[in-house]
Amino acid sequence: MHEIECLTLVEYQLGMEAYAIKKALKQEDIASQAWLNQQVQATTGSDKHPKPYYDSFKSLYDVEKIEDQIRGEFESDYVSSKSIKRNELKEIRNRWDFVQEMKERRNK
Repeated sequence: MHEIECLTLVEYQLGMEAYAIKKALKQEDIASQAWLNQQVQATTGSDKHPKPYYDSFKSLYDVEKIEDQIRGEFESDYVSSKSIKRNELKEIRNRWDFVQEMKERRNK
């Protein structure tokens, strides 16, 4: 108890964030086990043509999304990995358009 009382607010928040992420990873392990069980049992479709209920593990448990939510709660300046990827793709598209525009100008 004394150690908790001596923590600064920043240290306490870091500890809470670490605990939440650790809990999310444990839930991922549980979901992984459920995924394996589901792959063996759960299906949709007809008896002749069964299909798995979930098409990917991510559709059952998206740990990146959960981590992004947790980090967003604790870090005011946090940018999700999906936003970064989206921005990178946008930049690549902009560069591609620029190259195409330059080619068109050169051909005129």
